[in-house]
Amino acid sequence: MEVFDSEGKSIFDSAPKKKKRYVLYLFKLTRDDETRIRTVEKAIQNSLSEHIMVRFEDPNEALKALIVKNIELIFIDSSLFDDDKIAIDFGVECKKRKKCPLFFIAKNEDILITEYRKKLAFYEELDDYFKDPIDFMEITRKLKRASNTIGRKAKRFSLGIPIKLYRLNDDKYYDVILNDISLVGFSISIVGNEMLKTNEQVKIKVPINEFNLFHPTYGEFLPVSGKVRRISINGHIFGCSIEFSTPMQLEVLMNLLEKVTRKMRMVKIAEKPKKEVDPVPV
Repeated sequence: MEVFDSEGKSIFDSAPKKKKRYVLYLFKLTRDDETRIRTVEKAIQNSLSEHIMVRFEDPNEALKALIVKNIELIFIDSSLFDDDKIAIDFGVECKKRKKCPLFFIAKNEDILITEYRKKLAFYEELDDYFKDPIDFMEITRKLKRASNTIGRKAKRFSLGIPIKLYRLNDDKYYDVILNDISLVGFSISIVGNEMLKTNEQVKIKVPINEFNLFHPTYGEFLPVSGKVRRISINGHIFGCSIEFSTPMQLEVLMNLLEKVTRKMRMVKIAEKPKKEVDPVPV
């Protein structure tokens, strides 16, 4: 016998509900800022159609929402605090509660970047900022990229190993960290004041020997050529696309990723299952 609940649904229907996805937009609506705020709103709605936009003018209420809702992106307008230093401090509080990308509208670009690099530099590669005059297409493009990256987290292959990077511009080698790699690109971190430029060509050597691999042509290090495509707001993390790869290089890279995937799977199996706790107190 079929049994139904008060909403007319079968109590035996155990199909999982799709988790709602939210984007948090914080601003203080004023006549001077209204045009910019509405432009940003339209850009969010246009680029994140699967998300529900939650608007707040009270920063304290926004922090509470981070705990109880599945917030995936946070957008902070300069009108909220009218001070970039306070905006960055608020960003730190957001990161303590939820590790998700932050987007700022800067009142003063130099102050925002300086404060970010002091207080938020080690948090998130996808954080970014915009400045007046607002470019609707730029915001749409960057929000879509951030959303797509969140959706493909499982496809990224984290490494976190030290490697050598060669810059074609100055014919020098630098010590960097290879954060992650895929068949189409890789991410590196540089400690210090060295800065790469967008579209700059680089070469790295991936130590495949660390994954018990050896190739008769490449030996223990797989050479990979790349081009810098994006630079994080903190100035230390660089996303690169893989360029000029040969079928032989791709084959070695696929073997490497297979090893990494297997290792990640074994680590996940070894981890003890975490007990799910309802974030909302009863």
